[in-house]
Amino acid sequence: MTYVNGDVYEGDWVENAREGHGTYWKHEYGRHRAEYVGEWRRGKREGFGVFHDELGQRFEGDWVRSKRHGRGRQTAIANAEDREYQTDGEYQTDGGNPPGVDLYEGDWVEDRMTGEGVMSYANGDVFAGGWLDGEKHGSGTHLYAGKGRAYEGVWDRGTPRCGTYREALPNEAERILGREGTRGVPRGSEARDAKTKMKPLPDLGLVEPRFVETESRDARLRDCGAR
Repeated sequence: MTYVNGDVYEGDWVENAREGHGTYWKHEYGRHRAEYVGEWRRGKREGFGVFHDELGQRFEGDWVRSKRHGRGRQTAIANAEDREYQTDGEYQTDGGNPPGVDLYEGDWVEDRMTGEGVMSYANGDVFAGGWLDGEKHGSGTHLYAGKGRAYEGVWDRGTPRCGTYREALPNEAERILGREGTRGVPRGSEARDAKTKMKPLPDLGLVEPRFVETESRDARLRDCGAR
């Protein structure tokens, strides 16, 4: 299907609407780029899919009604004007952006980072904890790569309310990012694990996990005087 503006859709159709799996090609500057590859429902991005914008930024994860919603992983060009990228606590004055990108992996609600997630910043900083509408919110830990320090505590819409400023632990960032212990594991360990492996436990979960998470976060904020 080729649209009037030059965009192209290749994939499944049901009742004259994009439905199933397909690729949407965006026509820009005389050429096409794959803007979205994934699942569709009633003409909207829904299910799992990969999205690229005109800057090359990428989102890979869940979609509902063409909005990022569920779990996802996003790379975004770093913003030098944000204090998070200044490990010395001062703003840059040259107006340039630092090289690299920020990487967020976690929960999304209607196109916004909301829930639990980990942000790996372009300058090496790492934040793991709660988010609300794209801001740090609730319990979390921010590791400052340039200082070897960490702030662990409670945040209220991007503002730290109460917590502890301490030395970063050895390999703390690697543990948060899941990179520790992925190399040098002896093959024999797999055999030992197989011998001692227990039968799988039944799946357990909260009846209303989002409600419990929100109540717990709000309680921490109240304890810190934020609410």
